[in-house]
Amino acid sequence: MKTTFTSSPWKVIAFVVLIIIVLTSPFWLWELKSSKELNVLILDKTVPDKSFREHKGLVWLLNNQKYKKSDQTTYDDHADYDGVVPVEGNNFKIKPLPKDLDKYAVYYLTDQYGVYEKDLNGTNPTGERSKTLYGGLSMDDLDKIEHSLIKNKGKTLIAEFNTFASPTENDVKEKVSNLLNLDWDGWIGRYFSDLSSKEVPVWIKKDYESKNGKWNYKGKGIVLVNQNDFVVVLDQSELKGSGADFLLTDNGKKAFGHHFNGTYQYWFDIVHARNQQEVLANYHLSVTKDAQKKLKGFGIPTTFPAVVHQRNAKYTSYYFAGDYADEPEVPDIYQTVGLTRLKEYFGAKGSFYWKVYVPMMKQILSSGINDPVKPESVETSEQDGVKLNSKTNSSYLQILKNGKWENFLVKGVNMGIAKPGAFPGETAISKDEYLRWFKEIGEMNANTIRVYTLHPPAFYEAFYEYNQTAKKPLYLIHGAWVNEESLVRTQDAYSKDVTEDFRRELKDMVDIIHGKASIPANPGHASGEYKYDISRYVLGYMLGIEWDPEAVEHTNDKYKGKPQFSGHYFHTDDASPFEMWLAENMEYTMSYESETYHWQHSMSFTNWPTTDLLHHPAEPSKDEDLVSVDPNHIKSSNGFHAGLFASYHIYPYYPDFLNYEKDYTDYVDKDGKKNNYAGYLHDLISKHQMPVLVAEFGVPASRGMTHRNASGMNQGFHSEKEQGEIDKRLFENIVDEGYAGGLVFTWQDEWFKRTWNTMEYDDPNRRPFWSNMQTNEQHFGLLGFEPGKLDDAIYVDGNDGDWEKKGTDPIYQSKKKDSSLKKMYVSSDDAYLYLRVDYSRKLNLQQDHTYVLLDTIQNQGQKAIPIEGGKKINTDFGIDFLVEINGKKNTRVFVDSYYDPFEYQYGHLLHMIPPMPTASQKNNGVFNPIRYALNKPFTIPSTGKSYGFQSYETGKLLFGTANPDDKNFNSLTDISVSDDKKSIELRIPWMLLNMKDPSQKEILGDLWKSGLEGKDVINGIKLAVVETNGGSVSSEFPQQKNDLISGADASVYTWNNWEEPQYHERLKQSYEILQDAYKQTDLKEDAN
Repeated sequence: MKTTFTSSPWKVIAFVVLIIIVLTSPFWLWELKSSKELNVLILDKTVPDKSFREHKGLVWLLNNQKYKKSDQTTYDDHADYDGVVPVEGNNFKIKPLPKDLDKYAVYYLTDQYGVYEKDLNGTNPTGERSKTLYGGLSMDDLDKIEHSLIKNKGKTLIAEFNTFASPTENDVKEKVSNLLNLDWDGWIGRYFSDLSSKEVPVWIKKDYESKNGKWNYKGKGIVLVNQNDFVVVLDQSELKGSGADFLLTDNGKKAFGHHFNGTYQYWFDIVHARNQQEVLANYHLSVTKDAQKKLKGFGIPTTFPAVVHQRNAKYTSYYFAGDYADEPEVPDIYQTVGLTRLKEYFGAKGSFYWKVYVPMMKQILSSGINDPVKPESVETSEQDGVKLNSKTNSSYLQILKNGKWENFLVKGVNMGIAKPGAFPGETAISKDEYLRWFKEIGEMNANTIRVYTLHPPAFYEAFYEYNQTAKKPLYLIHGAWVNEESLVRTQDAYSKDVTEDFRRELKDMVDIIHGKASIPANPGHASGEYKYDISRYVLGYMLGIEWDPEAVEHTNDKYKGKPQFSGHYFHTDDASPFEMWLAENMEYTMSYESETYHWQHSMSFTNWPTTDLLHHPAEPSKDEDLVSVDPNHIKSSNGFHAGLFASYHIYPYYPDFLNYEKDYTDYVDKDGKKNNYAGYLHDLISKHQMPVLVAEFGVPASRGMTHRNASGMNQGFHSEKEQGEIDKRLFENIVDEGYAGGLVFTWQDEWFKRTWNTMEYDDPNRRPFWSNMQTNEQHFGLLGFEPGKLDDAIYVDGNDGDWEKKGTDPIYQSKKKDSSLKKMYVSSDDAYLYLRVDYSRKLNLQQDHTYVLLDTIQNQGQKAIPIEGGKKINTDFGIDFLVEINGKKNTRVFVDSYYDPFEYQYGHLLHMIPPMPTASQKNNGVFNPIRYALNKPFTIPSTGKSYGFQSYETGKLLFGTANPDDKNFNSLTDISVSDDKKSIELRIPWMLLNMKDPSQKEILGDLWKSGLEGKDVINGIKLAVVETNGGSVSSEFPQQKNDLISGADASVYTWNNWEEPQYHERLKQSYEILQDAYKQTDLKEDAN
């Protein structure tokens, strides 16, 4: 008994102690944990009061996980952040970022929305808008962060909502988008448990009511708002869930090793990742089918990224598309282990902070920072005291890999120097634009960029920065431009005007790539301070332009008998004077680079079929086979080690001999198909003694067309998909025929360009200010500049959501209940005039015909408008253009024959088509189809066969969908019908309406009085619409009076003039096709 009695208290004590140990274990185990040093810079500009809620959740987590600053102190949510600091008396102060950010390992950008007058100290519970006091991510802040990320390897950038939306400026958005490798779509959103509650901000309700009437919503819902304050509401009848479902992707599951999902119910933004493999989690809006269609009409996806993670060679980044660190109610105590896991599994239902953010951030902080990728090194060698990073053998350029020279297949793109709104000489492309493009080019599996001339300093800075961060480098083939105007004017390459200007460009080019140039301002040319040495990434030089054959021939004639050139780096053998001129300038370039910088780069010059080394018996034009510029005549001397290669611009449709030379048209390619392009490639390369690079190839994705090709690879009238498929085929032909590679033409669309069959119909001084869909030369790019801002564009897809979002009011609206025509809308942008006609019943396109009448130019036009059944509609105002919607095969735009530039130019002026006798008479009763020229009459010398004038109808309209998000997207779409068959929308390219410059409302004038050079400026376009059924008029806008449509009753559509075009970038379908081609195509192992 005594033993039992005496041991029992000890058991009780031990049990109590054990209980105490267990109960206190979260605290003492936390104390036993080692702390970890991690310097985190927090930037929070949305601190209207002392709750510090926007970063409170982050600070609590850092302390709970025992991360300490470098001074070994814990984080304080009141003090350890930069941005807005509230002080007494409804005031605040600004705590700027430190000058030097190098000590920080992580930069965390929480909400950048800012503080507003009514928000200070919680005085604005209803969310009314008020004056901005301070806010928005600033360029100064971002420059500091970017500099530290690039300068120091292994840092991490984390950003979350609101990084992009107001009040952050556009140039800052562009830069932070590059840093995070994603883009904001212009939308923000939030789930509300009760749409009738005060939790819904007053500004949302006011914006909604300004366009839609009273806010009467109740129950749960999601509200979405774009940057133009357009509000979309999904109410409880449209929602299947209670917020945005947060779902890890497969890559997210691998990255976090933890399959957490949840429902997010606070503010989010809609972004898209530039690389889909970087998306670790998506939001999904679980909504009804009708709601899906509604969202699609507004351009809003139902699934979009929630977490995007980028790894590059310098830093890692994460973007959280939500207010994740915003957690006002964290525990007062953080010194405990297991609490986060307890909260994750047993905490408040639906707590996103505990169930998703905390476990995700724990994983990121423990293993997801300081995790850059290992870059592929660029190696150099040295020979005779000069550095080399490339050389050539008989077939390919070569680069060093692990100390050995390996063949390098060029898979590249050409890049111009212009963007919309600027001519090339204005060098208007920004560093952030260049950097974004370089990333997209790298993602396309390209390895080389070629430029034609000197770019502004921003290009070289961005190119250097890209190669510091990229896993695989991009190489550069740098061109030097010859002043073509001087060469053509003097007809003498050796003239002082030509050669001095060229050598100035050559010297500047060499200085620039070595980061040692200071070029004074010179209108029409790049200038500035060039400080970035990119020489190790320069694959070679490509001098000159597509040579004017007459200038070459005149130079040869003038300097006939000139002795062959012999230099230290190059010499000539059996060369013409023009070829010797090239060799002398190559010598000048290499002498300067070798002696000044002790570097050499591979060398080439630009060439094209017009001046190739072959004879073309089938070429009908004398100038296209007049003279040769033969690369074989220029040789390397002992002093040059980087190697020569030949370069040609080769397209499948030009010159004409490609379509008529029998050896080419009968040539069978590696796929067993007749292929004139491959036939020419085969012939050309067989005559060369060095590698041959196709420096330009490709076809445009354009509505307009200029040349036809025997195999359908025409210059124009291709969809983006067709463009990609043809570009892929051309590249495969290039590789199959043993070329050193190819550079697709071109990276970006070029609005300033012209082409021969439209250049007399527009204003040459205003080309960059609008997108001419009829000029194919403007649309070779893989990157398109789409008209309109991203969230303000109209897509011809049969859906009216974009019209509603744009706030377009009808120009006509029927008051008659039995009218089949219900409403008509008109809009426009930098490329098109848009028309939408709504009907009160379903349309049968074979029976129901619609006619849109357009009056542009005053005091001319037709007044008796033909409709089906041989009948006519009479007007008292002249109709210059007639759109006939008559089934999928017969819908087209007609032009008044008096106002038809094709008829006037080729019938009246040039006499290449039979002239129409009454064309010069106003109101002659004839509308013409809209046609463009393709080729003038010619004869093939080798066969004597003659071909007549060639043209095609460009006014015919194509049905489909022009929405890039649609499965059946076709970029050539002109017209679309809604799913319910009650609405038609179409887009008409401005040039089809004889617009010389829509940005100034400038049109072609009276052709028969002022010719093609004449112009008028209009106030707008007068429109009418007529619908017929079975040959009878069923309804019209405006209503006829006494069998006449009066101009006094007709509506006039007008638009504001512009000097700055509105556009957004979009990678075309061809980008993805060529991306795959570049990935799949490589050199065979036996390539010599």
